[in-house]
Amino acid sequence: MSRSNTSLTVPAILAAIVLLSAVAIGATGVFGRTVTPAPEPSTPPTVEPSVAPTPPPTTPPSVPPTAAPSDDPGNPPANGGFDVDLDNLTGHDVSVVVNDDTGSVVAVSSGRPGDGMSVRWFDLKIENIDAETLRIVWVGLPRDEVVRLGISRVDGKVRLRFVQDGPPANSDAVGFDRVMRITFAEPVRAEDVLASIQESLDTQD
Repeated sequence: MSRSNTSLTVPAILAAIVLLSAVAIGATGVFGRTVTPAPEPSTPPTVEPSVAPTPPPTTPPSVPPTAAPSDDPGNPPANGGFDVDLDNLTGHDVSVVVNDDTGSVVAVSSGRPGDGMSVRWFDLKIENIDAETLRIVWVGLPRDEVVRLGISRVDGKVRLRFVQDGPPANSDAVGFDRVMRITFAEPVRAEDVLASIQESLDTQD
């Protein structure tokens, strides 16, 4: 009787052990597994495009137009007179400052001088180039000089009065031709022109 009970108990114990082992293995499978959550998708931050601000249009400074200089010696300067550089054979700086009291002179210019002296000291040769233009020839010293010419009217005639230095007294100084052209707004006859050369503005002729 005792032996029979022992033989029945052993299989039951073994069955119980197998069952417990199966349960343990299942439990391990269920509870031992670690579930890692799937990572959320990473969304890159939105970057606004960098746009440089457009600068306001700039307006260039207003520059007044510059008048081109004129080579015409007949253009009067601001004082209403005329200035003209004279050609001369000696290459000196000779000019004439013209003061026109008649208001009829429209241009003055240099003529081409001849060789040496074509007139005597203090003499003038005046001739018409055309009805409105006179050619005047006189003599000056071979040096830099500013000659002055006053133009006026006397008894309805044009008067030309030159002021420049003459040669030293009692000398045989050599002079050179000085030539200029004067154009008037109306016809002028060379034979009607009154002309003189003096060494000082105080000299009366």
